[in-house]
Amino acid sequence: MHESLCGCWESILSAFERYYTELFRFLSGKLRDKHLAEELTQETFSRALAAPEQISSHRGMLYHIARNLLVDRYRLQKQYDPSQDTDTDELLAPGYEQPDNRLENQQYIDHIVAAIETLPPRCREAFIRHRIEGQSQSEVAASMGISTNMVEKHIIRAMLACRASRDSWRDEQSTGKAR
Repeated sequence: MHESLCGCWESILSAFERYYTELFRFLSGKLRDKHLAEELTQETFSRALAAPEQISSHRGMLYHIARNLLVDRYRLQKQYDPSQDTDTDELLAPGYEQPDNRLENQQYIDHIVAAIETLPPRCREAFIRHRIEGQSQSEVAASMGISTNMVEKHIIRAMLACRASRDSWRDEQSTGKAR
């Protein structure tokens, strides 16, 4: 199993190094906003990392995800209409705010945080600055004194750790509920 994870990691890094610039240019051309294009490019790779199945064509999958993100963004811009605000007295509390769901969500967050804390310090710092604090990859690179490419590799490594943590959480939950 360890060898297959290493192969998967190498495959993902290879795809990232090969297609990042191409995908960024594609999104930048569509959006005409470099910062947003950078965010969507990163989100594309994040979603690719979360794909449960083996990929035969990384490039095809990446473009598929990127196009879907563009469509989602377009739909979101078209849907929001502030004139349709709902009276808050008519709303019921959503299920995620119920006490048992809040406890489960907090336990899940604790599980992910523990995975992030086990990352090497520089990897953890790059991940937190980019994904949590919202800094662009170039800002993270400049503040840490490393290349943007290295920031991208740190983020991929952290995303893989989060994905593994998520999978182990799901396994724990499914075995715990089966009892």
